[in-house]
Amino acid sequence: MATLRTQIGPADHGRKMTLDEFREAEEQPGYCYELAGGVLEVTEVPNDSHWQVVDNLHEAISTHRRQHPGSILRIGRGSDCRVWVPGMISGRNPDLAVVLPGTPPDDRGRRPPSLVAEVVSEGGESRDYQAKRVEYLTSGVREYWIVDPSRRQVTVLERQERAAGAGWAEQVFRGDEVIVSPLLPGFVGTVAQLWLGAEPDANGDERG
Repeated sequence: MATLRTQIGPADHGRKMTLDEFREAEEQPGYCYELAGGVLEVTEVPNDSHWQVVDNLHEAISTHRRQHPGSILRIGRGSDCRVWVPGMISGRNPDLAVVLPGTPPDDRGRRPPSLVAEVVSEGGESRDYQAKRVEYLTSGVREYWIVDPSRRQVTVLERQERAAGAGWAEQVFRGDEVIVSPLLPGFVGTVAQLWLGAEPDANGDERG
C-alpha cells in the first residue's frame, strides 16, 4: 500500500521536521519551503524586483558560459536545486546555483552546485548573511554570493581550507565594479547590471 505523503503549507511554518520528512513532503504550491536546523521555513514567493535581480544574475552567468564554452555544466534556480546539509538538518533552495563540469555526484547520485547565490529579501538579512553562510560552508559549497539590493552590493565568499578547518574569504563589490569570481575566471558582469529593471518608480512600474 502506498504511503501518504505529508502535506505542508504556510500554516506549517515553524514545524519541526526531519530531513527525510522534508524530502518526502508534498508542498502546497505558491510558497517557498526550506528546512533550517530541523525547523520548516515557509515564505512567500519573492516579489517582481527580487525576481528581476535573479533573472539579471542568471543572464550575467549565462553570458559568461557563452563566452567561455565548457566552463559551466548547468545553471539552476530555486526550484531546480536544493542544497542538503544533513549534519545541520537543513535543506536550502538557493536563488541561483551553478554546477561545474567534472563535479562528482553525491550519495544521491546528483551533482551538487559549486557556486550558489542568494538575493537578499526584506527581512531575510540574518538568514542570508548568517545562517546560510554557515550552512553552505558545511555543505561543501565552494563559492557563495550574497546579492543585496538594499545595500547595492555583492559579497563573494570563497571557500578556503585552513588548518583549523574550512572558512570563507570575503570580498565586497559595489557600483560599476566587476564581480570577481574565483570559480568563473574572466567573468565580466558588474554589480550595477544586477539592478536593471528591478526598481519600481513612483507609479509602481519597474524601470531600468
